[in-house]
Amino acid sequence: MSKEKKEYLSLYLLQSEKIRRLRETALQNPEEKEKYISQIKAAQTLRREIEDKIEAVDGGVLSELLYLKYVCGKTLMQISYELNYSVRHIERLHIKALQKFKM
Repeated sequence: MSKEKKEYLSLYLLQSEKIRRLRETALQNPEEKEKYISQIKAAQTLRREIEDKIEAVDGGVLSELLYLKYVCGKTLMQISYELNYSVRHIERLHIKALQKFKM
């Protein structure tokens, strides 16, 4: 189940790249602009959904850890430095956060 949650959370950064690509494509193909706009809106909706679910974990350190990892794309080592915890403790908190995360 943890793997599925990680894959779902990883969709956030993919959606960001997809939105960038679709905006460029819409500019290059103005005749199909509406099609691309609807795809952009769907990607933005998925991003907001992921952000809301991350915040619902605990609204504290676990949510912040998930946000930094899956929205900002930081490594657990970078997160440990920012939150002033050991890498091992961040690894434990990451597991706990994934357990509390609801899809």
